[in-house]
Amino acid sequence: MDVSRVFVIGGTGKIGSVVVKELVDSGAQVTVYARSPEKVQQPQVNVVQGDYSDLSPLRNAIGGHDRLFLLVVQVPNLDKVKHSISQIAYEAGVKQVVEINGKARAPFRHYEMLIPYTLAEQAIYAIPNRGAYVTLRPTNFMSNIFFTADRIKNENILIDAAAPDEKQEWISTNDIGRVAARILTDPIEKHGDAAYELIGDIKTPSERSAILSKVLGRTVDYKQVSSQALYDAYIKMGTSHAIAYFMATYNDVSPLSRGLEILLGRKPETFEEWAAKNTNAFQ
Repeated sequence: MDVSRVFVIGGTGKIGSVVVKELVDSGAQVTVYARSPEKVQQPQVNVVQGDYSDLSPLRNAIGGHDRLFLLVVQVPNLDKVKHSISQIAYEAGVKQVVEINGKARAPFRHYEMLIPYTLAEQAIYAIPNRGAYVTLRPTNFMSNIFFTADRIKNENILIDAAAPDEKQEWISTNDIGRVAARILTDPIEKHGDAAYELIGDIKTPSERSAILSKVLGRTVDYKQVSSQALYDAYIKMGTSHAIAYFMATYNDVSPLSRGLEILLGRKPETFEEWAAKNTNAFQ
């Protein structure tokens, strides 16, 4: 069996660190492109220092790799950066790009934050004579709750703009990373140019507060706040208008991704399982 040689971009965050660990555990040869090499947590990988303003280090190092994991978020000209990286990779002989993108179901331009992700996907897909291109489209991260963790810690209150019984989509960053790593070690032809929606659990705010109460051993109440109040809270944290508006107003819901178990090789992580692993964040 051939060993995958994977070049990883975005390998130091919550998703990328899972991808790198899973790849290393599978026996893949891994190179991580990082602005801050000290953030790379796996000593068994090669590290190339670089950023998105000058892709020369990437261009010089990517030869000899057959796969690219691509995770780029919230940088200027994001769509152009992703397209440039992918084009460099394909020209260097990379046969598969696996990219983390945004929500495809939102109508184009419905949310400003998602526009660059849509444009990036379209541009990469249109690269002539490219290799395989797999897109992963995760829904709301379970870890988004960390943004308002202080209210849970200090007031035992979970806040959101949704009605208490409004269903919401969730996905664990662990599951996103595992899906990506499995695709990067599967035969390339298995996934081809697939695009996968990743929805691992459906929970209402009331259900999430009940789960937090259970795993923390104390009562956590749900408090519905206005979209304006939630938007203001995100702005106060230093997020941009586009991100704050999206986080405070997005309310689409779809069924669970029935194929997620196939992609993961196990059941998806539930919100309760995720919360039980992260109790320290709310103590």
